[in-house]
Amino acid sequence: MKIICNRGVLHEALQHVGRVVSGRTTLPILSNVLLEAKGGRLRLVAYDMEIGAQSSVAVEAEEEGAITVPARVLSDVVASLPNATVEMQSRDRSLLGLNCGRSEYTINGLPAEEYPSLPEVGGEISFELTQEAMKNMIRTTVFAVSSDETRAILTGVLLRQNEQGMQMVATDSYRLALKSAPADMSKVSGDGTWEAIIPARALQELNRMLDPTAKETPVTVRANDQQIMFAVGPYTLISRLIEGQFPNYHRLLQAEMKWRVVVSRQDLLNAIKRAAIVARAEASKLIFRTSDGTLTITAESADLGKAHEELAANLEGGEVEIGFNAEYLTDVLAVMESDNVVWDMTGALSPAMLKGADDPDYLYVVMPMQL
Repeated sequence: MKIICNRGVLHEALQHVGRVVSGRTTLPILSNVLLEAKGGRLRLVAYDMEIGAQSSVAVEAEEEGAITVPARVLSDVVASLPNATVEMQSRDRSLLGLNCGRSEYTINGLPAEEYPSLPEVGGEISFELTQEAMKNMIRTTVFAVSSDETRAILTGVLLRQNEQGMQMVATDSYRLALKSAPADMSKVSGDGTWEAIIPARALQELNRMLDPTAKETPVTVRANDQQIMFAVGPYTLISRLIEGQFPNYHRLLQAEMKWRVVVSRQDLLNAIKRAAIVARAEASKLIFRTSDGTLTITAESADLGKAHEELAANLEGGEVEIGFNAEYLTDVLAVMESDNVVWDMTGALSPAMLKGADDPDYLYVVMPMQL
């Protein structure tokens, strides 16, 4: 392999694929990135046997070929080079020579034929979604997944297609976030219902690839029973799917509201953040009370003291006293965009629902804490 390419373009491609490389693998070659020059393009691949990323850049190829080299080393070297033309040449199947201006490096690698192939993802399921819609769905749900690896289902996000469009749902059993994509932002092939559970890490990597201002380049998605592929321009991300049955969350969305609080989202977020300073010592528990057009937030710690916040609010259903984890509320309020929040409650020990006053496509359900 012998190629010439732009340093900036190469650096950007390495950033996209390099994040997939695992630093804890027992197979040395999985710490490498595959470089394959063919047909005037350089293909870069990283794969940890669960998530794979691929990018492609235009190059001047004097000689086609392939090699794998440590992803971290190559990325760090390219990042530090001046903005100039980069020349790369493989030697003896396991050495990569790199030249840029007066800089010259030789990087030890491994033969390309030892690198595992990315899975082929058929087109049983295929659809397109705008980058804006995909990014919004990921941003507003992925934070609610569980970090408990013993419950693998809850470490992923459910992507669901039905007659109404696309939905993304995440839960850790204490809270649930659901975001729908408007019909005019998705283009789905096939009829009926389809769903898959995608590892949160894969969606976090996809989120970094997306540009919500890119109106002309949609996200193309293909999936089968075991794998899902996302393609955005020259970038591709492939991930295994999590097997199993996602929890039945629909009943949580049908509870009858007894109390409703409508309050400024930013004021509520700021007040919770302040009160949480005291609440941290007591499992982040905050107590919310409603009375006479006022929402009161309190926290108490034997070691730190007390916190008391009052907010103006529109109230329906009388007075209520209920406790919530501060972190579960700040997480969702930080990703909402509506000026006002509608907070529906069904009981002091029953799940409560938050939604933006002008965002019908987003719902958040959270369990209260014992008082």
